[in-house]
Amino acid sequence: MLVSGEGYLCYDRRDRSNWVKPDCVVAFGVSPDAIRFRNGYEILEVGKPPEFVLEVASDSTGARDYTVKRDIYESFGVSEYWRFDSTGGNFHDAPLAFDLLVDGEYRQMELDVRPDGSVEGISPALGVGLRWDAGILVFFVAETGEAIPDYMQLRQERDAATVEIEAERMRADLERERAEEERERADLERIRSEALEEELRRLRDELGDL
Repeated sequence: MLVSGEGYLCYDRRDRSNWVKPDCVVAFGVSPDAIRFRNGYEILEVGKPPEFVLEVASDSTGARDYTVKRDIYESFGVSEYWRFDSTGGNFHDAPLAFDLLVDGEYRQMELDVRPDGSVEGISPALGVGLRWDAGILVFFVAETGEAIPDYMQLRQERDAATVEIEAERMRADLERERAEEERERADLERIRSEALEEELRRLRDELGDL
């Protein structure tokens, strides 16, 4: 499976008129390493279009995402085309939009608008939900609605766990050092005590000889 936010997507790399750079591409049953090596997804070479494409709106590209790019992805045969606009629809035609390829043409799917203003839908290809929530894109478990941690969350959790492991290792090292110092002090006290006892015996022996 390929999940990528880099590189181009095209049908035939020799035809540069329809090269696009999606914000996220998901394709099943393909070789991710080969595609990443070429820094692009050529449908003619791969043998199939991606199942899922996501575009994130910006001031400079927003209008193109739901017009020109929509037509391009439709012509490529991309099964699902999702669009996310953090502004709530200033750059795109909606906060969150989902087009499903039906008989070779995109059909805009109706999404749920919740009482809190969030907008969500389920991706058949991915088997998970996507939600526009106060300007944030949230992936969630379709059955429960539970948010799926994104990359940054997972990275922060991983980094926090790494810091805690390192801190625990340092605490353990410190405890070992303290224990070793205690043993060394105990050994030194024992040596001193033994030396003192030996000196006292020698003095007693010398006094006894007088």
